[in-house]
Amino acid sequence: MEPPPAAYDAADWSKLPADILTSVLWCLEFPDFFSSAAVCTSWRATALDLRRRGRVYTRPQTPCLFYVSPAGAEIYSLAAGRSYRLPDLPGTPVADCYIWGSSHGWLVTADARSDLHLLNPATGEQIGLPPVATMEHVTPVFDEAGELSRYHLSFYNATLPRKETCPPQPYEVGELREVLYLKAVLSCDPSRGDCIAMLIHNPERQISFARVGGLQWHWITTSPQYSQYSDCIYHNNAFYAMTRQGGIHCYTIEGSCASCDVVFKDTLPYIAYNVYIARTLSGDVLQIWRFTDTPCEEGKEMHTDGIEIYKLDFDNQCIISVDSMGDDALFIGHSYTCCLSTRDYPKLLPGHVYFTDDAEYWLIEYKNIRRDVGIYNLENDSSLDVVSSQQWLNWPNPIWITPSFTKINQ
Repeated sequence: MEPPPAAYDAADWSKLPADILTSVLWCLEFPDFFSSAAVCTSWRATALDLRRRGRVYTRPQTPCLFYVSPAGAEIYSLAAGRSYRLPDLPGTPVADCYIWGSSHGWLVTADARSDLHLLNPATGEQIGLPPVATMEHVTPVFDEAGELSRYHLSFYNATLPRKETCPPQPYEVGELREVLYLKAVLSCDPSRGDCIAMLIHNPERQISFARVGGLQWHWITTSPQYSQYSDCIYHNNAFYAMTRQGGIHCYTIEGSCASCDVVFKDTLPYIAYNVYIARTLSGDVLQIWRFTDTPCEEGKEMHTDGIEIYKLDFDNQCIISVDSMGDDALFIGHSYTCCLSTRDYPKLLPGHVYFTDDAEYWLIEYKNIRRDVGIYNLENDSSLDVVSSQQWLNWPNPIWITPSFTKINQ
């Protein structure tokens, strides 16, 4: 066999046609994309142009852990196995925000006035959601100068007519976000078009929704009596909300109204604190139970010490224990609950659950302790750290995020 020509060995990759180079870059995970910019001047110019136009990635990205260190906002890439410092973000410093959700590359944050915002830490873009004062249970209170001084929170569930269990309670402007919000889920990437935010909130874990760009929150009163929700996903133009007793209610949004269809009855004989819903690539719907220890001493770290997974049998209205996740991996916490195949995301561990802290009361009352963040092995019921133990993994609460570099109006 003749040796390859010398010209092949000395190929000038800097002269790769732009259309071919663009196709290659679009298929890379973001750490590889950033590294490719260091190959040569032409590759760097192409990469910068793609980022500027917000058309960098067509390949779905492997989830990352978003957290705030003393140096600022960072993400730990599971694909690259290292952390990346994010550029300083405009507006309120993320260290001063509360984080209540993560969907499609966007964080849902609450500012010092307890208003919610969408933040894309990869592009630095922010979108305001309707003011908290437009929520059914919240009444703003103004002082003599017309300045917002506090909020009053009313306590009644979705049963009509309204029956308050106690008088409205006063909360400081920045304090309301600690007691009102529980989890927010987006229907899609808001940079791509019409997007709805579904919010699980207090009192009694009710739900409200708002359109991104809309003017107010809409309280859902079609909930079955005494429903308390733990998690929610979006599929086939509808939200599927799971109760703390394992039931699933399908909500279809039309304008400012939501219709409800109970698709799965409550299955748990008790009220659980950590129950999640996920959908596999094969179409199965999973119910994930998470168990945590409760430290005897206040201010001690809480840890996940057990996770059980069940498949829902809709025909017989029962759950079936799942012994193995096969090639799949799960992500749970305040982020969007999702199931991913390790064949599509080879850096993930099959049969493992990636979790972050979402303890409703422990999270807020003890902001200075290290959060419950790790990777749970379903086969041997053990956990390992995502990153080396760092005391600054505390506040704001770390959360899983799938980076999105698509810019608004692109």
